[in-house]
Amino acid sequence: MITRRSILSGLAAGASTMSAFEAAAQQDREFHVFMILFRGWESACDGFRDYLQSRNIRVKITIYDLDQDIKKAPIAVDLVRQAKPDLVFVWGTSTAIAVLGPWDRPDPKRHLVEFPAVFCIVTDPVANGVVKSLQDTGRNATGVEYVAPLDVQLRAMALYRPFRKVGIVFNPREQNSVSVVRGLEALSPEFGFELGTFPVRAGAGSHLPANELPDRVHEAKSAGADWLYIPPDTLLNVNRDALTNAALDLKLPSFSSAERFIRESHALCGLVSRYWSVGAFAGFKAEQILFGMKSARQLPVEMLARFSYLVRLDSAKLLGLPPPLKVMKVGEFV
Repeated sequence: MITRRSILSGLAAGASTMSAFEAAAQQDREFHVFMILFRGWESACDGFRDYLQSRNIRVKITIYDLDQDIKKAPIAVDLVRQAKPDLVFVWGTSTAIAVLGPWDRPDPKRHLVEFPAVFCIVTDPVANGVVKSLQDTGRNATGVEYVAPLDVQLRAMALYRPFRKVGIVFNPREQNSVSVVRGLEALSPEFGFELGTFPVRAGAGSHLPANELPDRVHEAKSAGADWLYIPPDTLLNVNRDALTNAALDLKLPSFSSAERFIRESHALCGLVSRYWSVGAFAGFKAEQILFGMKSARQLPVEMLARFSYLVRLDSAKLLGLPPPLKVMKVGEFV
């Protein structure tokens, strides 16, 4: 099992290209990092801060939270320009799209192009136009991917329970969810399954009618779904108990790419990156930029080398689906 200590020590070891003299000289100043968040401070932010603290890097952090309202992005951009930080930390797919813009045609009036940026908790930054490619971002920004490749997730689902039809409940207003839907549609012929899409019918904000998610899950079950796939989606995350409990009530196993749906709610299982570890990795990239080891553009977008196959045992019991032996060998049980 990967611990916080091992993550921090491993990433710090990778930063050893800087001489002790250079590090000491740079430590005399305090860096300013401006963090643009989408749904407040959470564990990836903890990981980012903890990594910098573990390296004894003096940092002043300024935070602006969009509070799940992407229309506030211009305010964040204006505040960053007033603050003139050394680095911008960007949390989330919608946030990255709004404040950084497309890599090949950003609008200098609307998008941050003059400050180095590190993003995390961003789904498919290439397909979403945030970067040119994972190896060559094409801009003064880099980051950390946190969602396991969709083909790997599908194999993990099949390892637990084979399927012919997958239902996905998603928020069409969140670009990361829309990207996952497109990705699953593209993979369905290769894996031989039918994808049923069930968009949440709701306006802006996180409040949903009481029956909205249960109704969408019921539609998926009625359509013959073998699995309910839960994408990385802030609206669904805020309402995760309503979503996962509805799936349990209908005896529909649910699979998620985000750990909170499993660890803090009732999804059956998923192949996930730890949010804290993703944030720590972003902190490692920030260190290289702040100390001038590499520019943001020189740093590739990467993901963690290891994912956790989480299984929630009380959900497995309620569903009557104990983990098969192959999953028992690789799973982490909560």
